Amino acid sequence: MKEPGSEDRTISPGRRLGLLAGMPGFSHLPAPVLEELASRLTEERFHSADTVVLEGNTDDRLYLIVEGRAEASTTGPSGIVPLATLGSGELFGELSLLERGSRRQATVTAVEPLLLLGLRAADFRRALDAHPEARSAFEKLADDLLVTQLLKQASPFSTLDGGRLRRLAARLERLDVSTGDTIIRRGEAGEECYVLRSGRVEVLARGGQGDEHNLATLGPGSLFGEAALLTDEPRNATVRALEPCTLLALRRTDLLEVLDEDRQTRERMLELVRMRDRPRWVRGIEVHHRTTLTGEAITTLKDPRRDTYHRLSPAGWFVWQRLDGEHTLQDLTSEYLARYEAPASHAVVEAVVGLVAAGFVEGVKPSPELMSEDTDEPTPWQRVRAAIRRMVE
Repeated sequence: MKEPGSEDRTISPGRRLGLLAGMPGFSHLPAPVLEELASRLTEERFHSADTVVLEGNTDDRLYLIVEGRAEASTTGPSGIVPLATLGSGELFGELSLLERGSRRQATVTAVEPLLLLGLRAADFRRALDAHPEARSAFEKLADDLLVTQLLKQASPFSTLDGGRLRRLAARLERLDVSTGDTIIRRGEAGEECYVLRSGRVEVLARGGQGDEHNLATLGPGSLFGEAALLTDEPRNATVRALEPCTLLALRRTDLLEVLDEDRQTRERMLELVRMRDRPRWVRGIEVHHRTTLTGEAITTLKDPRRDTYHRLSPAGWFVWQRLDGEHTLQDLTSEYLARYEAPASHAVVEAVVGLVAAGFVEGVKPSPELMSEDTDEPTPWQRVRAAIRRMVE
C-alpha cells in the first residue's frame, strides 16, 4: 500500500536526473529531454510484501527504484517462478509501455520498503516517438528480458542465478522457421538444442511400418533436442513446425559450459533426459509365464546370452509390454495411474529402475562430460527415481 504523501518530493532534481540518465535506454535521449522527464517523475512508497505491478494487468507508468529491493516473478507451469531481485538504480515496468494495450509481463513485489520514481506512459512514449534511437534501445532491452524470462520458465534453467541466466541468453541464436519445416531429423547428429519462443512443433517417431506418428506437440517455452547433446547419441525423434515458429538455438559447447558451472542445473537436465528417454527391450529376451498352485500369475524374463533371469511384478509386466521405444518414463507412469487409478506408482518406478539395472532394457547413456566425479553423489537412475516419485506423489 502506498504511504500518505507519496507525491511529496524528497529526492533532489540532480539525483533524479542522474538516476534517469544512468538507465541504458534513457541514455540515448538528449540532455534537455532527460531534464524534462526527470521533472515529471513522481515519488511513490510501498511497504514490504506490497504488490507494485501485477502480471497480466495494464498500467500507465514505469518505475525506477531509488531505495529498497523488490522481486519480479511470473507464473509458470508449476506455479510462481522468481525471475530476478531488483535493487536501487534498476528499472521495471517499461516493457508493457512500449506498445499501447500491452499487459504486464511479470509481477513485482516489494521485498523491503521501496522508494520509487514513477514515469507516466504518455511522457515515456512521447520521448520515444521523438527519438527513434531510444525506442530501438528499449526494444532491444525488452527483447533480452523476454528471452531471459522464457529461459527461466524452462524447467532445467529455472535454478540459474541472474548473471548466468543473462550470459546464457546472450548466447542464444534466434531462428525463424516456416510451417512444415523440419527442425530436427531423427538419426542425425545434434549440435544444438532449442527453446521454442513462439509457435507449435510436433515430435514424430517412425513406427514399425516406416510411417511417422505424433509423440507430442510442444508450445512456447518448451525445450527440445537436448538429448543428443547430452548423450553423444543421434537424434531420437524428428521435430517439425506445425506453424511459423521462432526458436532460440543453444549450441552444445555453450550448454555444457552452463551445466559444468551449475551443479543443480546439471542434475535437473539429467533428470529431464531420463524422463524423456524412450527405453526399449533388449533384443532376444524370452518371456515366460506360469501360474502357481495358489493361482498367482508369474512372469519371468530370460536373457539367453547372459543366462540371467528377472522376475516381473504385475506393474513390471505392465511396463515391459510398453517398452517399445515410443513411451517415455513419464508416459508409463501417467498411463499406469490412469488405468489403475493408483494413488502412487512406486511399483512402476521400481520396475523401470530394476529392468535397467538388470540389463534387460536399453536406454540413453549420459555423456561422460555430464557425470559427476563425486562418488558420494546419487547415480543418474537414483536421481530419476526420485524425480518420478516427486511427480506422482
